Amino acid sequence: MNSMSNMVREKKILVLYTGGTMGMKPDANGSLAPSKGYLTERIMELPEIGRDDMPHFKVKEYDELIDSSCMGPQHWICIANDIESNYNAYDGFVVIMGTDTMAYASSALSFMLENLSKPVVFTGSQIPFAQVYTDARRNLLVAMIVAATSDFPEVCLCFNDKILRANRTVKMNSIGLDAFDSPNYHPLATLGTSIRQRKDLVLCHPKGEFTVSHNLDAKVIVIKLVPGFDDESISALVKHSTSLKAMVLEMYGTGNGPSKKLPLLDAIRLARSKGIIVVALSQCARGGVSLETYSMGRDFSNAGVISGGDMTTEACTTKLAYLCGKFTDMESIIYYMSVNIRGELTEKGMSHLRTSSYQESVVPTPTVRSTESSGVFANLSSQNDA
Repeated sequence: MNSMSNMVREKKILVLYTGGTMGMKPDANGSLAPSKGYLTERIMELPEIGRDDMPHFKVKEYDELIDSSCMGPQHWICIANDIESNYNAYDGFVVIMGTDTMAYASSALSFMLENLSKPVVFTGSQIPFAQVYTDARRNLLVAMIVAATSDFPEVCLCFNDKILRANRTVKMNSIGLDAFDSPNYHPLATLGTSIRQRKDLVLCHPKGEFTVSHNLDAKVIVIKLVPGFDDESISALVKHSTSLKAMVLEMYGTGNGPSKKLPLLDAIRLARSKGIIVVALSQCARGGVSLETYSMGRDFSNAGVISGGDMTTEACTTKLAYLCGKFTDMESIIYYMSVNIRGELTEKGMSHLRTSSYQESVVPTPTVRSTESSGVFANLSSQNDA
């Protein structure tokens, strides 16, 4: 056994299985359903598990295996708690779950896990282990290798042939094996004959002690604007809401909307007067919001709408939940929504983004990394043009 195998074999990772397609098998009716203990059995049967270049690992199956469409903040907190309680005992973590809300869960964990210095890798599959033709085996094995051998101090998502920053990820395909994409940020690594890592894109290691933020305030709603929509429904929602903390508007292009429709602007102004934060995102998969580009965008900005930049809806909503659970004053939440705290927001060309002491002590930002890659990772020396 060579030195590299020795190094990998000495690593320990914790695999958390919450549910999802990967561990499902046909039930009595022929429908796919989770089966307690089944995924662990299949993992232990894999011939690769006993190899010298695979890490030691432990699988924890949750008592209730649920579909990701039924998951929410309370389940994300459970995952974060498990990582927190086992943080010092393991070198990395793999979270297996369903794909439908994986981008939301992994984005939420990216904010909740403060000063993270170890890889947390989310994965799943489009086809279960129970079928002969499946993507489960490769996704799982690669996720385990990345969790054990990479130098990623962040939450990422491993699927098909890419390792993606979690809070840059969206599910783009409901049936294809290449289910996830990162529209506004390059993959952290790609799979070919080797795993090629972009060292220049990875978050820097934090200086502070690892902690977990357990409070998520998910009183957030997302509204997608469509031509001819009913303004009064938004007005009624804002007027009668007693608990809403934030409203995300998915707008056209760079943040345009029907600024001549006064009821919509009035609804936004009412929301702001009630302490409801209003954030604008673009409906376009690539690019982002710049409210100052067109006069229509400026009208919304003047009404109190803040820009979400090029954040995904998943990152924006979970970041809001994280910040609303952390701060009680609106000014702090609005401020940090414009700050790149976990690599979720592109700073290039955005002069309004600022660095803060909070950012430095709790939330590391992307920096160019100069360390050489080793092991299964091959160095890719290319410029950071994300």
